[in-house]
Amino acid sequence: MSVTFPNRTRLRLVRAVLAGLVLATGVGLGAFNAWWVALSIGVPLVFLGIAIGPRASRVSELTEFRRGVTRDAPQIEVEALTRSSLGADDLQPTMVTATVSPPNDTSYEARWITSMGKGHFQALVSSPFTTLAPDQLPPRDQTDTPEFDDHPGRWAVIYPAVTLLVALALLFGVAGSWKISGPSFPSFGSAVDGDADENEAALAERHQRLLDEIVDRLGPDATRNVLRLNYNLDSSSDQAIVFDPTNGRATSINVWDGGSNASAVPNMDRADKTFDAATINPGSLGDITHSMSAEVSPAVAETELDRVQIQRPAPNEPVVITGTFDPGDAFVRDVEIEAHTDGTVAEFFDPADFDTAFTIARDALSLAGIAPDAPVLDEFVIRGIADNTPIISASSIQNSGGVLIRYTTPTRSGQVVIAPGKFPEVTDRVGRHRPDGFDFDGISPQLFDRVRDDAMKRGSVPEYDRGAVAMDVSEPLLDDAPGHVVRIEMARVEASKGMYTLDGELIKAAHY
Repeated sequence: MSVTFPNRTRLRLVRAVLAGLVLATGVGLGAFNAWWVALSIGVPLVFLGIAIGPRASRVSELTEFRRGVTRDAPQIEVEALTRSSLGADDLQPTMVTATVSPPNDTSYEARWITSMGKGHFQALVSSPFTTLAPDQLPPRDQTDTPEFDDHPGRWAVIYPAVTLLVALALLFGVAGSWKISGPSFPSFGSAVDGDADENEAALAERHQRLLDEIVDRLGPDATRNVLRLNYNLDSSSDQAIVFDPTNGRATSINVWDGGSNASAVPNMDRADKTFDAATINPGSLGDITHSMSAEVSPAVAETELDRVQIQRPAPNEPVVITGTFDPGDAFVRDVEIEAHTDGTVAEFFDPADFDTAFTIARDALSLAGIAPDAPVLDEFVIRGIADNTPIISASSIQNSGGVLIRYTTPTRSGQVVIAPGKFPEVTDRVGRHRPDGFDFDGISPQLFDRVRDDAMKRGSVPEYDRGAVAMDVSEPLLDDAPGHVVRIEMARVEASKGMYTLDGELIKAAHY
């Protein structure tokens, strides 16, 4: 079964297809290229596509009334005209009721709606006799009475649907081919393009832009009540979450190149987690992120700064700037590193380097007020950051890797956590406990290296998996084990598991 479209419909379908092609070209070139391509080529093409696309109106799908000028033109006697009065345009929907007399055929009565100009309307009111163009002859047998609400009808949806489908087909059909070569310009929307000085300047401008938007939206005092600032350096989008001290609610303010918005968001934080964003010098952010990159690069090569977040992680704690780096490898997880607003950057270290891990652990013990020779440690855990590192015990470093120390003194107990790129976290609680642990000076990097070497030999672990190590010093669950022991597992290899004395002697080639 074939479908025949009137010439006018075919023309509008062609316009719909052409509009879709132009729109897709504009969006594709703008989205996959530099900002100057989007501005100079993409945006004009999008506007052109919108302009040429057919738009539905009250007369867009109606045939315009024409008098017949040929010898075979059917004659009609108009009995009634009903003209729409919803607009003052020359062309308006007009219902015609008439007796149609085709040549050499029986006359019949018909009613139809046409797009009629004022001139024809006035002429037919004066003289009801006229002729029709043969291609406008209404059907002899009408099943439905036409009404003004019938138009523009289904084509009002079909035309834009055709435009959308054509645009999507072209846009995604050649998704890998929209990139074009051309001169390079510095990108304001990305802090990974260009050299370091441009990146730092871009972040400073974005920080100031977000502060200005907070003031414009919520007033000059609002910068003192900020809960969180987020900068997405893969795009031009930045966000601020601002606390309202009068009602405990929060507002999300989003800014991007060319626009902004604000909306209420769920919030459980209170004033003790707010900070004054205006006290953060915009120019210092670039210096801090530069230091972050210098700290991360030796451990994880070819990383690019992807996101920056500023917040107070816990009530009344110092404000922390967190940088998230993309390693550029889909199979390697993102790397995070923290800094304080004074420019101090947390150390990003490999816990599998036992000399470094023990040095950092010793320094962190002083934050908890624990002396290295005090026999108050319950557990000491080191977990590497390699992808295949096993989890030797459930803890807060089981995903991030790092160093964990649990302790119990006569008056309190707690733990110290040091993850790579994070500042040490010390938590403790008051309680009456009797210490019966081991002291930090009783273990050493040399002990851990000796145990690791033996575990690699027993489990035939290759040298490239040397960093995939999880070890802890704790009191075993078995009653027959002598005091505190060292446990180890390497690269998720079962045969590498083992339990050792604090002198490095193997107790058994497994642990529980």
